[in-house]
Amino acid sequence: MRLVSGLVPLVLFLAACGEKETVNGGEAPAAEAAVHVPPPLTDPSTLAESAKCLACHQDAHESWMGSHHQLAHRDTGNAEDAEAFAGQEMTVGDAHWTFSGGAEEPAIHWDDKADTGAEPIDENPPMAIGYTPLVQYLLSKGDGRYQIPDMSWDPEKKEWFSIYDDQNRRPDEWGHWTQRGMNWNSQCAYCHFTGLRKNHDEETDGYKTSWVEQGVGCAQCHGPSRPGAKEGECLVDPKQEFTTEQWTHSCATCHARREEFNEEFTTGRSFHDHYGTALPSQPGLWFPDGQQLDEIYKFNSLMMSRMGHAGIGCNDCHDPHAATPIGGDPAVRSNALCLTCHAGGKDGASVIDPMTHAGEGHPYGQEGSTCVDCHMPKRPYMSRDPRSDHRFPIPDPLLTKETGVPNACNDCHEDKGLEWQIEWTHKYYGEDMNPVSRARTRAVHAAQEGETGALDQLVKVAQTEEIDAWRATLLRLMEPWASDSRVVRVTNRYAQEGGPLARAAAALLIARRGDNGGLLEKMLSDPLLAVRAEAGWAAFERLPSSHPVIEELEKIARHQSDQPGGAMRMARIAISRNQLKEAEKWFRKACDWDRTSPAPRRDFAVFLGGIGRTRDSVQWLDKAAKLAPDNPEIPYLAALAYAEMGDTPKAEQLLGDAVRIEPRFARAWYNLGLLYAGQNRTDDAIRALQLAEQADTSSPDAPYARATIHLRLGQVNEAREAAREALRRDGSHQASIQLLNELGG
Repeated sequence: MRLVSGLVPLVLFLAACGEKETVNGGEAPAAEAAVHVPPPLTDPSTLAESAKCLACHQDAHESWMGSHHQLAHRDTGNAEDAEAFAGQEMTVGDAHWTFSGGAEEPAIHWDDKADTGAEPIDENPPMAIGYTPLVQYLLSKGDGRYQIPDMSWDPEKKEWFSIYDDQNRRPDEWGHWTQRGMNWNSQCAYCHFTGLRKNHDEETDGYKTSWVEQGVGCAQCHGPSRPGAKEGECLVDPKQEFTTEQWTHSCATCHARREEFNEEFTTGRSFHDHYGTALPSQPGLWFPDGQQLDEIYKFNSLMMSRMGHAGIGCNDCHDPHAATPIGGDPAVRSNALCLTCHAGGKDGASVIDPMTHAGEGHPYGQEGSTCVDCHMPKRPYMSRDPRSDHRFPIPDPLLTKETGVPNACNDCHEDKGLEWQIEWTHKYYGEDMNPVSRARTRAVHAAQEGETGALDQLVKVAQTEEIDAWRATLLRLMEPWASDSRVVRVTNRYAQEGGPLARAAAALLIARRGDNGGLLEKMLSDPLLAVRAEAGWAAFERLPSSHPVIEELEKIARHQSDQPGGAMRMARIAISRNQLKEAEKWFRKACDWDRTSPAPRRDFAVFLGGIGRTRDSVQWLDKAAKLAPDNPEIPYLAALAYAEMGDTPKAEQLLGDAVRIEPRFARAWYNLGLLYAGQNRTDDAIRALQLAEQADTSSPDAPYARATIHLRLGQVNEAREAAREALRRDGSHQASIQLLNELGG
């Protein structure tokens, strides 16, 4: 009996808007002509060093000097390095570190005391990242490759510490400082330089990374010099003006959790034409209400906020040269910066009276009365870098009780308990406070937790959602039900009227559900690369090699091919060209580069099974299972392989393992039902297929299979009912139509 996979081939793994988009094909394409959009930056040598701007722009230059932007990267050997390399020794986990040599010859020694076979490292760090609240130093691994040790220097406390806190990462992990997760060339450098090109050599796996200047200089934000600029003239066009959105997109290139397609962005272009944007649909990055959880760099959160949706950008609150809030900390702590808009309702902002808004327990000027205390709670990243939440959440203890999201009330009043907090927030702001966020959070939480009825909640919230980033999040969470008629309606609507993020999510679902018509082609020809790429990767195996998007996808994959995710994409491209040895080479690279992840081993196994090397496939699935014993997909895939090899008992055992791990694994129950039917265990088969139907209420496969078993048993009424159920799910299901015709309707 042949079991059915039902999986999209080569599921990729990747490390990887609320604004009213008008740049490069957003919500209002008709306005594009009125907005200046420069060409991609293909030649970084056209970017001038900041020293050339000093003479005419002294005020901006003075603000920039000493800023986080200016000091984003530097050479070592300065006075700042003297204390850090004064001979300290530390042991963190299994790693022993020594920092010596002073400012003149700074040196780092690392030795892993566990029996891992990792060779000790003694290197002189040539460059450093940042200056406060921490400094990270680079170490060379040869061939132009640099790594960032997890041990960083705290210049205020004058001590070394691990950015991983008490995690004891091992040398074979992707995220260990000696591995690709902490590779400076691909993971860090772009955002700390002006005009950087990583220049990875695919053959040698080395780098020839180049740049215009260390630090984020003038040209990184103001763009290339104009041809023919004469002596004494501004290097950039003084008449060139950018919108708030365009400037914000420039900031986002570094201040966003994103997937990088290329290095050709320049200010004025759409962020979404060069990057893919992470959203709360990806587990572990945000809480269900959009509050920051992992390191997400702010732009994404701003796009999820009402402020971002209203068009507020980075430069409305931040001085871009000083890289600080406008007016500095006094303006923040006095609420003056926030009240710039919220005192009088500027640009539609809600009017806030700071004397009464925080309630009687937080008198103005005292702790808890500052806007940022409640609406921009801080969370530390890299152990010692506290960053403010830029979704501007409304503290809601009720959502904390229901879903576990944080709330700022609890930061100060944990001792009073949630019920007390709920009582007081409802007293001041009403029991129906925050209704939009509450409904959305409950829906996202239900989807993330796999709760029954999650799809109903997602669809309901999506009907009225206005913020593009949240539309995209809701849609991506609906992916398991891509073919459900309600999801199809929402998807098609967002594909037509959504902003760039919603369109990208719609493109994914349209391609994933197997659409090959005009709507898919519309997504494949969208003005923004983020949308085209989502549609292209999801429909990749169905696209002709001559399709224009294929060349774009290969360019993205090659740019990312120094990381496991990019290697997987290169393998996928090779498979499409029947270059099987090339595909195997890339799969093996991905497995070697990410030694503790099951994903590349799983996808390599799928590839091997697809070319007839089933026994090799099982071996790689076994390796994946050891890395992820709680992942039900791996025993499921192994069951398909064993069934193909004729080992029915092993296949049955593995399918049983899959549904024990995940009782709502519909495809595993379905295949288990087919296996039982092949053994003439009809009662077991019917029960397994009924469980498959309950777990997946949209697929016609399980009820149709059950109908055939009922018919075999002479249970005509039951067969007719099951076939009708299949047609309720898919009115065009031909096998069920034929069966009902044979049974007389």
